[in-house]
Amino acid sequence: MARILVPNLPGVSAGAGIKALSQEGDTCDLAWHLNFVWRHFFLSKHVNRFYQITSAADDDTQFAQDVIDLCRENDYDLLLPFGNDSCYAVVKHAEEIGEHIPFMLPEEHIFNIAHDKLQTTRFCEKIGIDAPRVYTDYTDNDLDAIAKEVTYPVVVKARSGALVDKGLRYANSRDELLAKYEEITSFTATTGARDYDAPLIQEFIPGFIHDVCSLTDHGEVVNLLTQVRQVMYPIYGGVGAVNVTTDDPRLAELARRLLTELEWHGPAQIEFKYDPRDGRYKLIEINPKLWGTLDLSIKVGMNFPGMIRNLIMGRPVERNRDYPANVRYNFRFPQSTLAKLQMLKEFGIEEVRHLRQYEVTHHDLDWQDLRPDLVRIFYTIGSLLSGQVTNVNANLERRYINRTGDNKFMP
Repeated sequence: MARILVPNLPGVSAGAGIKALSQEGDTCDLAWHLNFVWRHFFLSKHVNRFYQITSAADDDTQFAQDVIDLCRENDYDLLLPFGNDSCYAVVKHAEEIGEHIPFMLPEEHIFNIAHDKLQTTRFCEKIGIDAPRVYTDYTDNDLDAIAKEVTYPVVVKARSGALVDKGLRYANSRDELLAKYEEITSFTATTGARDYDAPLIQEFIPGFIHDVCSLTDHGEVVNLLTQVRQVMYPIYGGVGAVNVTTDDPRLAELARRLLTELEWHGPAQIEFKYDPRDGRYKLIEINPKLWGTLDLSIKVGMNFPGMIRNLIMGRPVERNRDYPANVRYNFRFPQSTLAKLQMLKEFGIEEVRHLRQYEVTHHDLDWQDLRPDLVRIFYTIGSLLSGQVTNVNANLERRYINRTGDNKFMP
């Protein structure tokens, strides 16, 4: 049994990890900034104790000090951050925090290559891994010229740390590109974990997003899992709402090469798209943390949080594990619910009916631990009432959409 401190918002990823660790006999304490009411709604029965600390998104220096204070008060075996803000803060203050508790994250200069999408693109060029064309090193004065040059649609994305709601836009014309660029740059970053200045203008590649979920130990890949986002929310590009495991050796080899060259240490999710124009996989971005669809990995026997615990504590870890392909996970609340409503609005009922069944289907509703699920259900209802479900990039031509009726995920 291990005592684990999780300095993170208790979202889907952290909830899945805490549950898996708790079921293996570990004790997980959660620390984050939550008021009294939300604390009682959010907290799973698998959380041992809750501590109120400064959010890493608000003040990473005070967050680090709060974590150190908790480690002085309690005898923890390891620190396990899940989210982007908490991972960024732990890496930035690794020297101070590391004196009190071990964790599994890369050194700051390596983390920043993955965290900053511009640095990721340049690193891919250096080691010969394909990536979409990106316009970089420009000023606002150059933007109009770029808007006339590019082939539409294009992707406009924040350089680092931003979620889909603030950091990702699509443009199908010059006017839209200028508007979406201005929209992203209007956001204010409260922490160094996010960067809304000079967003990247990236070539759009149609098709499904393929993820490689990984754990690497000082440059040596421990385990990999490949999956595809059958449905995303928003449906034109976003987080996985319905994910399916795959067995894709080409993707796995690309990821191994990247992680080895980076000398990565810790978990990472690497996003690729297959470009039918030249028959090559192209790296979209690296998420330098545990991923939002973590529960699918756990359900197919790849308990990445448990592997991290074992590596930190010097326990044996089975490497290069096998897992079943074609296992589907439906993240119902709120992603899948909102995505299907978007599909219904855009394409009609037939598109929703085309969702295929797979050998095994899991979902995120846990009847034994309903409180976190109730929060997500209320969020879904609120999104519907506020009209968020209609806020999609409907101007993208339909031929670019991930058609859910097409079961050919892999080329």
